[in-house]
Amino acid sequence: MDNHTLLFQRLMENISVSVFFKDLESRFIAINKTCANKFGISDPEEAIGKTDFDFFSLVHAQVAFEDEQRIIQTLQPLINKEEKEVFLEDGGETIRWSSTSKFPLIAEGGELIGTYGVSKDITEKKLNYQEIERLKDQVESILNAVPNLIFVKDKQGTFRMANAAANDFFRKAHGSVIGKTDEDLGISIDRAKKYSLVEKKVIENQNPVFFPEEKTTLSDGSEVWHQTLKVPFKISKTNEPAVLSVITDVSNRIKQEYELTQSIKTIEKQNHRLLNFAHTVTHNLRNYAGGITMLIDSMKRETDETVKESYFELLGVAAIRLNSTINDLNEIIDKQHNVEGTVDRVQLKKSVQKIIDILASDIISTKTTIAQDIPNNFEFDYQCAYLDSILLNLISNAIKYRNPKNEPEIQIKAYEEEGSVYMEVKDNGLGIDLKKYGDNLFGMYKTFHENENSKGIGLYITRNQIESMGGHIQVESEPGVGSCFTVHFGPKERE
Repeated sequence: MDNHTLLFQRLMENISVSVFFKDLESRFIAINKTCANKFGISDPEEAIGKTDFDFFSLVHAQVAFEDEQRIIQTLQPLINKEEKEVFLEDGGETIRWSSTSKFPLIAEGGELIGTYGVSKDITEKKLNYQEIERLKDQVESILNAVPNLIFVKDKQGTFRMANAAANDFFRKAHGSVIGKTDEDLGISIDRAKKYSLVEKKVIENQNPVFFPEEKTTLSDGSEVWHQTLKVPFKISKTNEPAVLSVITDVSNRIKQEYELTQSIKTIEKQNHRLLNFAHTVTHNLRNYAGGITMLIDSMKRETDETVKESYFELLGVAAIRLNSTINDLNEIIDKQHNVEGTVDRVQLKKSVQKIIDILASDIISTKTTIAQDIPNNFEFDYQCAYLDSILLNLISNAIKYRNPKNEPEIQIKAYEEEGSVYMEVKDNGLGIDLKKYGDNLFGMYKTFHENENSKGIGLYITRNQIESMGGHIQVESEPGVGSCFTVHFGPKERE
């Protein structure tokens, strides 16, 4: 070994990277200790005159030989080539990665005498990189698995990242949202400007912004409600300011809150009706009880048998009326609280005809004319028993409270408006003074005409049945002209 090689050997002994020199046949002419340890030998002298074939697998040695021959032929260096190397250590295989740079070796006179190289062990770096890539893939899988829309937009409003849920929401293939803006994805100009202002505010103030509820109408006309959180974010590598958005679909919660609100309103109405009912029952029964008590007290004091007999007759009348009132109250309870019936698909025209058939004798005897403006197959979801009761009350009342000055005429009209079903029952009867009786029109035991068959419970039951199904009833009336009852049955289709 010449003096130059020996000097180089001493200089390279404590360097942590592998350094080697090879001749034109790719035989080692000098290596340092780090390189020797890599080959599994402790003395660098043992490698002199040998090639990679003596230390590595055939494939790896052949690749190294071809690299060196290319450098010798072209005099072009090979910079930072990463290589995977397999070593046999402790009876098993050990995989190491190295980054190697190789150069042509030129003597002082300019003669090419071989190659030299520097090789650095990058196994730990490579393993760390692989772990980072694994974690990155895992995080991406998690982001794509969650139902929330998650995306990042830069300060120009351009999407820089979007998970699978966001791509699906915008009806785009995976990854195709990247590089687009809100307007590119079909967001309205007004809403896009709103988002832009909010995101600029988030970046400037470095504070998150939260939207508890926001409605979006999709292209198919359906509506969804979203909850949005926008927080400050930094884009990796460039450290560019951006905004991370996390959007949650809260449509089910909004729907449940709406249904709960409607249920509370219904319960409040039912409680109000129940309270009125209780007051009415208490008032009526107290009157009957007081009257009966007075008759009994009078009978106890009376000595005249003839007078006592008259008291007995009055007591019998009071008992009959009390029994009739109790029967009426039972009927109201049965119809008001019997809500267990199933909701069916009903055809209004058939239901109206059924009631006309039931009232046929009254219609004929009073010469009542009934005109119908109901489309064929006019169907909606409703409780059959309630519908029959409502129709029977409205049509029979129109006949019962007819104007003796003219022949009764009843017009029944049905129509649909904004997904809800409506019906009008109009007559030319006696009519009602709404200014005088409007507040009590649907009250229990409220009558407005001198009719011996009037009990004042028909309209009370009708209103309760309609409202229990989520609808309402209104009336327009003028004394001597007639009345028009408008029933809103509710939505055409019920869940």
